[in-house]
Amino acid sequence: MTWNKFIFALTLLPVGVQASPFATAVTSYSNLGVGIYGDPTSVLGPPTRWVRDTINGGLNQRVAPGIGYATWNVSPEGNPLITTIRPGGHITVEFSPPLLNQVGPDFIVFGNALIGTSEEVSAETNPDTVFVLGGPDFIEPMPVSASNDGFTWRTFVLSPAQGADGYWPTQAFDAQGQATDFNLPVPESLTRNELSGLTLRQAVAKFRRSGGGTAFDLTQVGLKMARYIRISGTGGELDAIARVINPSILLR
Repeated sequence: MTWNKFIFALTLLPVGVQASPFATAVTSYSNLGVGIYGDPTSVLGPPTRWVRDTINGGLNQRVAPGIGYATWNVSPEGNPLITTIRPGGHITVEFSPPLLNQVGPDFIVFGNALIGTSEEVSAETNPDTVFVLGGPDFIEPMPVSASNDGFTWRTFVLSPAQGADGYWPTQAFDAQGQATDFNLPVPESLTRNELSGLTLRQAVAKFRRSGGGTAFDLTQVGLKMARYIRISGTGGELDAIARVINPSILLR
């Protein structure tokens, strides 16, 4: 898609309409998890910044998701954070206005992926003394499909690690402790092997202020826009789906 076409696509938004940065509604779902992992509305809004953790959370009883700490449990306020989508199940969300095919990725799916580290991550972890290992990692990639009308679906063909709840882990804060940008994809050139052997601080810096997640480009499925995104279950988790506001082409 050329830059001129990208600018033209932006003009399709009505004057004064502010594009929601995250999915705005759940339009259908089936065969979800139980308890705190079965609330479909937990996938709306932004990904997780803090997890309530009464064991590893220190005095504040909370830990921020990152490379070595996956989203789970509930927020510090007690709200569900992620939804399990069991095999045969699904969640479909709506974006208003629709996602537009722009330069680079168009949306990002967040799960609760985890990359192996040299020790368990807690609120007291020193990011300069914990290292990223070559594995094991915890990922549960799930198929992702897009549609503009809710009837005709296009499914992304991806490598095993690139589906929803695949790479990359949610990264709530950057290497300097500042909130990351959940609407910014991880640089497309980054590979898993690049992180092995780095300290947590060094590895987080590779995200270039991105909040992680798996990025998708509507060009891959031949769509100019998409109002609906569907995640098909294989037993993985879904946290949120974000609109890309800062295309990763700016980070190459």
